[in-house]
Order: sequence, then C-alpha cells, then structure tokens
Amino acid sequence: LERDNSRLRGDLRTISRRFAHDLRTPLNCISTASEALQDPEVPADSPQTVFAQSIAGSVEEAVALLERMSVVLRATANPPPLQLVTMEEIVWGTLQRLETRIFRAGATIVKPSTWPAVEGVPAWIDLIWVNLISNSLQHAGPRPRIELGWDDVEGSCRFWVRDSGRGVPPERRDRLFYPLDRLSDLNAPRGFGLSIVHRLVELQGGQCGYDPLPPSGGSFFFTLLRA
Repeated sequence: LERDNSRLRGDLRTISRRFAHDLRTPLNCISTASEALQDPEVPADSPQTVFAQSIAGSVEEAVALLERMSVVLRATANPPPLQLVTMEEIVWGTLQRLETRIFRAGATIVKPSTWPAVEGVPAWIDLIWVNLISNSLQHAGPRPRIELGWDDVEGSCRFWVRDSGRGVPPERRDRLFYPLDRLSDLNAPRGFGLSIVHRLVELQGGQCGYDPLPPSGGSFFFTLLRA
C-alpha cells in the first residue's frame, strides 16, 4: 500500500508539474497568434475578429482551469504543513483580486470588523474564498449583497458566505460539494469549483457545506481549526 501510494503521489506531482509549466508554452503561442489576428483596421463584427476573440476566450478558460487544477494536484500529492494564518489578510487579498468582478456585478460586500487566526495553508484558503465569492457573484443575480462572516464552533472557526440570491433548490444541494475524485463519473456535475473547495478544506482538517436560510437564500460555509 505504501509503495502504491508513493507511486500515485509521484504521478500526481509529475502531472501537476507538466500542467504548470509545459502546457503554458503552447497556450501562450495560441494567445499571441489570436492577438495578431485582431487587426484594429478590421471591423469588429468581421469573421476574422470574432474568430480571434473566440480563440482568446478559450485560451483564458484553459489557463484558468490549468491554474486551479494544478493547485489541487500539488496539494494532494505533497500537502505542506499547516501554519498560522491571519484570516483578515487573506480576505483582504481575495477581495482585491476580485475587485474588478465585484465592481462589474455592482455587488455590495459586507464583512465583520475583526477576523480570527486559524491553522491552514494561506494559498488554499485564498482559493476557497475566491471560489465561494465568485459563486455568489455568478448566481446571486444583479447587484447582489454578499455577506462574509464567521462563528466559533467548538475549537474551530466556521466561515461563511451569504448572498441575496434565491438559494440552491433542494434537489441540487446534495451534489454541490461533489467529491473531486469522483468527477470522472459519467453522472458527475460539470462544475468543479465547489469540489476544489471540498478537497482543500478536507486537506486542512475542516468541513464544508451549505445551509438553506428561510425564506430564501443560503449560506456556504467551511471550518478550520482555530490557532
């Protein structure tokens, strides 16, 4: 069993390294070619311009997928030790990264004045917040109100994201945090953002889930050990 696990972790490290480095060169070449095709003298609605913009958009999606999956592969293959994390710094950095998207959505972000310190991996916690806040920006409707917060729960901290949307229908709730290792199933959901959240929280010894909030709306949450 140890031999098989060592081999599998080696495979994951190899794949993550190839994802992170080797695939970037051809993607950069495709991106450069698409930029060259976007001639400013050609009408914006011409087939050439539309085709070039389609290529550029596909490259952006591929790069985003590459970055997100590489993080999970590295985390699973070689998880770093947990360390002291000041959640206030993480949330501030996350909101700075999402500032443009928040502005375009006309969203209002509400957060507490203080945050606790926890045990975890800073880069992973940042990615968790990015996924949960992005989920609200995408599904909460126009000009959403997104509330971030936390509670003490028996030696752990429970962090949550709530928004002014309609919430998740009951029939979809049991498939929100679909296990990452089962996304290869034929009947698996197509999205993987919440599956990444589930895996990263799990690797830090926490739990995640969704709580409906009557009469409408809901709360996505995750827990981490208090420092």
